Amino acid sequence: MQGMKKFAAVTAALVVVGVSALAVAPAANAETPTPQAAPVVTSDAAPQGALDPATFEGRLVVAVPSGHEVVVNVKAGEAPAVVKQIQSADAAGKAQKLGQVVAPLAGCGENVRSLAGPFGYATSVQGCAVIGYPGYQREYHWYKESDVSICTHGKGFNSSNAATWYNTGCQDGNWLVPWGNTLAYTQMQGLSLSGATGAAYVWRA
Repeated sequence: MQGMKKFAAVTAALVVVGVSALAVAPAANAETPTPQAAPVVTSDAAPQGALDPATFEGRLVVAVPSGHEVVVNVKAGEAPAVVKQIQSADAAGKAQKLGQVVAPLAGCGENVRSLAGPFGYATSVQGCAVIGYPGYQREYHWYKESDVSICTHGKGFNSSNAATWYNTGCQDGNWLVPWGNTLAYTQMQGLSLSGATGAAYVWRA
């Protein structure tokens, strides 16, 4: 009975975002292209690595194979059980019943304004904490805020669960990077192509 009460309390706080991060169909005059696979790149600044689900505390985006992303607040020690409950519900086709369906925004939907460095890739602040599943790819959507061209990297994780910078293009758009079942914060890098000044861009965490 106590376990059922705990599960009810957890699921009451969940918010389901009804959009697939793996299949975004552009409109007829869409400004952003269909997500593209991002090749790995090298960078002087190593991306921050994975987090421990057993100790993580805060807002967590749980991506599930159905394409939904469930956003939940967890206390330290709760994440493994909460993620398992969400994954089980998704496997049973009940992910939508975990919470209220809201506006179609991928992940936590927060926009992060960042600066692309003038002489090298500048690393952004951390975005949302995300945990996926085997084979999951994280979508990075970004756009520039000035006439200066930039190129970007998005943080992802390789088959060895090591944090890696992946190329997320030099044009506004959507890019997919390998992520898997890792728990970590999203993050980007930007490089201004002006050769003299930085440039602002916005990305969805």
